[in-house]
Amino acid sequence: MAIGFKSQLENMDGIYSALFTAAETIYAVLQKGEGLKFATSSNESGDDQIELDVIADNAFYDTLSQDPNVRYVVSEERPDMNKVSDGPYSVALDPIDGSKSALIGIPCGAIFGIWKDADSAADFHGGNILAGGFFVFGMTLEVYFADGGKVYKGQKDPLTGTWTVLPIADPMPSADIIAINGQMQKVWDKWLQDYINDAVDATDGKKPHNMRWFASMVSDMKRMVLQGGLFAYPSANFKGYESGKLRLVYEAIPMAFLIHAMGGSSTNGDTCILDLPVEKLHQKVPVFIGDKAKIEALEAYKKKG
Repeated sequence: MAIGFKSQLENMDGIYSALFTAAETIYAVLQKGEGLKFATSSNESGDDQIELDVIADNAFYDTLSQDPNVRYVVSEERPDMNKVSDGPYSVALDPIDGSKSALIGIPCGAIFGIWKDADSAADFHGGNILAGGFFVFGMTLEVYFADGGKVYKGQKDPLTGTWTVLPIADPMPSADIIAINGQMQKVWDKWLQDYINDAVDATDGKKPHNMRWFASMVSDMKRMVLQGGLFAYPSANFKGYESGKLRLVYEAIPMAFLIHAMGGSSTNGDTCILDLPVEKLHQKVPVFIGDKAKIEALEAYKKKG
């Protein structure tokens, strides 16, 4: 496999190679139409798994555990930290994001973050992350990630089997697009209802924000990287949604790290996601990620109440 990418960080190339190799394995399974049935198991957070969740988790673990620079591999699908060596780096994964959406043909993907010197859950906070991003298993196999402070987009050529990885030099674009699950609006906090209602208000000739929702974070975040906007997965006054549904370590921090590297911002409503303490690996958190102006406006609505 030829990636055509060299990390600016020491001893990271083998980790990227492991990630890309596992992504290729998972994508090949999807191309065959396999793994898209419910399994007889659930993950650590109690979510029902499909077979692809397990296949993807094993694929990433198998490749990453062979690299001597990887200390721990932690995953949304695994209950505990798994030490594989005394290396300096640890990798956190959502091996398949949007797996339920994949059942009906919406592109799913995988989210990854790489931390240095992480030996406990608390060490996986946003101040320690060095790289993060996501793969998209769609019409083509793609990757979007930040390596240190530099952002890249990659795509695999299905004919040659090689990757083209190029820097994204431009800052995050801006667009009046909000990715949010409107089904839950009546159980959102009032400040969020007000923010969304004002954003889609079309009175006085004002053009309303577009509402888009794939129910696949990687697909929604791909659109944000390319077009701009706001991704929102808030808490709600409903059983099981009190802290939202997304995990701080496996989803929120890697995605926030990428968008911050592009000049965007993030919050849980009060605090930047990269500044939040990690109390446990499977901790859930309300997530708002997007361009700075939208994050600032959203936080202002919450302060106002």
